[in-house]
Amino acid sequence: MNAPTVKPTLLVADDEIEIGEIFQAVAEDLGFDVTCVTQGSEVVDMIERIKPDVVALDLRMPGADGVEIIRELGSKKCRASFILMSGLDQRTLTSVQSLGREANLEINNTMTKPMSVADIEATLSLYLTPKEENHVIQAAKPEAPAFDYGLKILYEPEFLFKAMENSAKHRLQVCAQWRRDDGSILAGLRFSNWGKEAGISKGLAEMVLTESLQTLHDWTTHNFSPEIAIHLDADFLADLSTPDVLSGMVDKFDVPRELLAIEIDESYVSNKKDSVNDVLTRLRIKGFRLSVFIQNEGEVILPMLDSLPVDQIVVDMSSLANKPNFLEDMETEFLYSSLTSVAKNKGITACATNVNTKDQFEFVQRCNFNSARGTQILSPGTAPTILPLYTDGKFA
Repeated sequence: MNAPTVKPTLLVADDEIEIGEIFQAVAEDLGFDVTCVTQGSEVVDMIERIKPDVVALDLRMPGADGVEIIRELGSKKCRASFILMSGLDQRTLTSVQSLGREANLEINNTMTKPMSVADIEATLSLYLTPKEENHVIQAAKPEAPAFDYGLKILYEPEFLFKAMENSAKHRLQVCAQWRRDDGSILAGLRFSNWGKEAGISKGLAEMVLTESLQTLHDWTTHNFSPEIAIHLDADFLADLSTPDVLSGMVDKFDVPRELLAIEIDESYVSNKKDSVNDVLTRLRIKGFRLSVFIQNEGEVILPMLDSLPVDQIVVDMSSLANKPNFLEDMETEFLYSSLTSVAKNKGITACATNVNTKDQFEFVQRCNFNSARGTQILSPGTAPTILPLYTDGKFA
């Protein structure tokens, strides 16, 4: 007896009726059963009612925008596959795609308007099983629930304004997070402090390094060899074996050492401990890149730049949120511009981080930073989402 067959179902959510009609015509030719909605407020209810296999979702709709819809569907553990559509730029689409994946939604494809019939057909065809003729799919067993707890590694792209000699063409910051049993996520300083309090910070760091280096190795096989930066805390800088341990790990994954950058806090180097200087110097000799994370305008680190074996300073720009008129503040601009100028004269690149608004993006350019990262540029994403941004030329 043949297994029962069902048509794949598609929900098209777009307030432009013409686009919905085009999608419907193409999808029905491919064998989809199609439903269209034009109001953002209708999307969640419709998904819960018809439970589509695929949802083509426009980011700008009346009633609710794409981010609001994705947030709600994530909380409802929606299992549909999503195609994001928008007339906005690809960076916006990719940012929303990352948000959706963080909400455990399956978002593997994006489409920028205007789009051709061929583009629509090619994208929808990805959701059809290749073995089926006449575009009919076999009824499948229910998908097993995913075990979505523990360590997760995201990568935050660094946008390059101006390169310096011997600086990396592409660089990504490793962002580790841990999902606890109650569903809450520990990231950034909370993740680091949790590891210290639990007495597992070195074990966590080894896990982060192992997964990140494996990803980097996999990327190099696709002709993508970015520099990745990993933050290490004071415990590692006080351990004289750290340079040898890191060298062994990197060599094990057959990755060039210059593709791994170690980021450290400004406070660690300002303490001037002999062990810290020893470890930093040996890391540099062994070929690793070094970055110093700075939280203020650099008044502490500036006098030390001559004696630090660093390649980059990373300046936290989140304090600008407390200065509503920073674009007109000549003193603030002078302080940051002086920092980047001194760094440049010493052959050190300057990266601005936590650049989360258009005004901050404009400001860091004005202050002559070499690069920047933050949500205004692109939110951190998983390894599978990062690779196409570079290999397809969508992020330069």
